[in-house]
Amino acid sequence: MKKISLFLFLLIINLVFVSAVPELPMLITGEVYINNHPARAGTEISAMINGNEVAKTEISDAGKFTLLLQKLNEGDEIKLYVDGIDTKESILYKSGDFKQLTLKVEKSYVIYYAGGTALALLALAGVITWRKKRKR
Repeated sequence: MKKISLFLFLLIINLVFVSAVPELPMLITGEVYINNHPARAGTEISAMINGNEVAKTEISDAGKFTLLLQKLNEGDEIKLYVDGIDTKESILYKSGDFKQLTLKVEKSYVIYYAGGTALALLALAGVITWRKKRKR
């Protein structure tokens, strides 16, 4: 009787651990083009479901990305964005699936280069201010 009780106890414990196996992630890889040029390192790729961000990554090598999606509902529609711009690409979530995509967006040059221009203007203003103080 003790052997049967021990066997049943071990069987129940085993079933608990077997059922706790994590689901496989969905893997999305590919290339990103902004204005028909490979996106720069640091460009952000985000995955959204119903306006809520569920995953994001940054490009590490010119134009290449890898995005892992996990713990979502099978069949959820996922929309992809590049630096907040809708790519018009959507996929359906499936645990353990693999997709390879090419994402393309058009970005206004004013917005695309505004960050660098603003930094250059701030640096120039700093140099001018420093030179005026130095002449006094």
